Formats: sequence, C-alpha cells, structure tokens
Amino acid sequence: MLALIVWRWRGGSEDASAEPAKASVSQAPASASAPVKAPLPAAGSSAVPQQAVAATPPPPTPPAPTPGTSPAVPPEPPPIELPPTTQVLTEEFFPGTTEWDGVPVDEDHRYELRILPVRYNVVAPMPIAVQLEMINRQGQRQPLPSPRVRVRSLENAAQAWIDVPVKDDGSGSDTQAGDLLYTATLQPNEDQKKQLYGQVLVEGAVEVPGTGLRVVPSGLIYTRGPRAKLTGRWRDFVRQGHLELEAELEVEEAGLFTLMAQVFGPNLEPIAWVKQMEHLPGGRGHITLEVFGKVLHDSGIDGPYRVREVLLTRDYDNSSRYEPGVTVEEAHRTRAYRASEFSPDAYTPPKRDVEEITAEHPSQRDKPPPERTRIMVPATDSSPPPASNAPPQTPQNLGH
Repeated sequence: MLALIVWRWRGGSEDASAEPAKASVSQAPASASAPVKAPLPAAGSSAVPQQAVAATPPPPTPPAPTPGTSPAVPPEPPPIELPPTTQVLTEEFFPGTTEWDGVPVDEDHRYELRILPVRYNVVAPMPIAVQLEMINRQGQRQPLPSPRVRVRSLENAAQAWIDVPVKDDGSGSDTQAGDLLYTATLQPNEDQKKQLYGQVLVEGAVEVPGTGLRVVPSGLIYTRGPRAKLTGRWRDFVRQGHLELEAELEVEEAGLFTLMAQVFGPNLEPIAWVKQMEHLPGGRGHITLEVFGKVLHDSGIDGPYRVREVLLTRDYDNSSRYEPGVTVEEAHRTRAYRASEFSPDAYTPPKRDVEEITAEHPSQRDKPPPERTRIMVPATDSSPPPASNAPPQTPQNLGH
C-alpha cells in the first residue's frame, strides 16, 4: 500500500512539472524548397484538458531492432503526386539573395560584426556591393573602427586580394550617409572581371582596440550572365489539364538554359514553384514552364495567377557550374482561370525500361568473362572419422 501511494505521488509530481516541448523551426536556403508552415487548429476544436493527457498512459514503445539488423518491413515512401518540375510553394523566396553572416567581436559576445552582399548574383557590368555593420545585443548599430573589405576568386587561393573602399557617406552603393551601415563598392575593370568571374570570396574586417583584428567572411557569384534574356512577352494556356507558361527569350549565345519561377494567386497566395531546362540555339526562342494541374486544382485558388521571382540561368552539361541572370520580381499575370479547370490527377512517373545485360547478351559476344569469377563448389572431407578410442589431438605449435 505504501509503495502504491509513493508511485502515485511520483507520477502526479512528474506530470504537474512537465512542460510541452517547443518545436524548432529551421529556415530553408534560397533554393527551390521552402519551410512548411504548421497547420492551424480547426475552428471549433477543443483542446484536450491537461489532466486527461496526464492520465492517459503513453503507447508502448516498440522494441529496438537488434544491432546490425534492419526492420523486417521498411517504411513506405510518401506517394509522388507532382513531377520534379512542379513543387508546392509554401512561401515566397528570393533567388539571388543571401543572409547576414556574423562573428562576435569580443569574448563576451556583446558586439557582432556582420557582412552581407547587396546582391548574391552579380551580373557584369553591375558593381559588387557589400554591406558591413557592427551591432550590440539589442541590434543597434555601432561605429566601425577602421572597416576594411577585400575580395578575390574563391577557386584561386594564390590570387592577390582586391581591396575595396568602405563608405558611409551615401556615395557608390551606400544608400544613406551616417546610418552606420557601411558599404563597400567595387566597379571591376576588365582585368579584375577576368580575375573574379565565378565564385568570389569576400572578407570584412575591423581593428578592435584591445582585441585585435576581427574578420567575417562571405561570398557571392560574379558572372557575365546567361547571355540570354527574357523579352517580357509571355503566353499562357491550358493543355491536357495543366497550365502552360510560355516565355520568349532572346539568346545571344546558344547553350543550355534553366528557367525558374514562382506562381501565386491574385493576392500573392503561394501556390507552386516551377522550372524547365532547354537547349536553345542563338536568336529568338521560347521556354515553356508547365504548372502541373493538380497543384492548382488542390490549391482551390482561382486566377489570374501571378508569375514572380523569375530567374534564367545558363547551365553546363555534367557540371554544377551555372551563370545566373537578374531575378525578375513580377514577370507575368495570366488570364482568370478557375482552379477547377485543372486536372486533379496525380503525377505518374514514366516506367523505366531497363534491359538486363547477361553473359549471353549479344553485346557480350566474344568478350572475356568478368574478372575474379569463380564457381563455388562445396568442400568435401574424404578422410575417415577418428576412432572412438583414439587419444585426443593436441594443438599444433605453428611457431616451429
């Protein structure tokens, strides 16, 4: 009986002191995916009383698998309902931008030195502009002692640094004088352009009295651009239950191009992110973005749809290298389609026809067999069994 009372007292104390865990939210980078927002509680729903939650026993924990083994049945992957070229958009993101990078200035972390490229994708002849600031714990800017900024190619560590003057006087790319938001502006000459094309390493630095030099790094892309541009002419239409967005381009140099865009409702309701890759010759050409019908149908949002944050890049086969252009904030507005006009059908991945290549395949005729091929034959022991009255065998000394 005493044990039961102690058990109830311990259980009640633990439940009363427990606090609900806070969910951590991670911010996604400026790419094609965005953070998913947690759904709000349905109207009219009632919260479960805390006492009822405490009294409900937790579900039994499944036994952990034996180390070195896998679960008998792997979990089923989620169904694929959209093609790779159309994804659900939960909030708007801004291609060609980046976030502040910072380092503490003092050991007590009372001040932080921060750096931010004004543009991450810098297309020549645009200037390279970098902002530098120092803030306290309340986010208030502080005067910078001897601010410095320098740049060089990220790929070539042996390249000499290029020093960039830092201003807070409203000149160059500095928007306001005396606001303690310092800006370094570099208008590269022809030799500097050749040195910097590609990924650029940026360093901001201040000399702190009594502490020493503090350096904060960042980076950007300096490029000639995709050597193609959008003319601003778009055409939209429905085909096989999907929304087609045809963009006209003027191509200066033939190549492989990727066009990306974000689709919103008339009141900037995020709906979809879409992309398409095409090889285009020089001259006038087109790239058509297909907004898969299901994403529009399921959104329940009627048009006209707004095509925003459009980015054109030049890509290269079998390489991660790319040369971006300038992001177009508002590119096109479609006709007033209804969401019910679009197909609710899920995406069906194309079947993969993979031919099995065996030793008998015609392509393997007159070819030598694979290396390290052997036939496994079970070993047989033909020696007679030892007599039942034979003395026990002693282990051999392999050292002699």
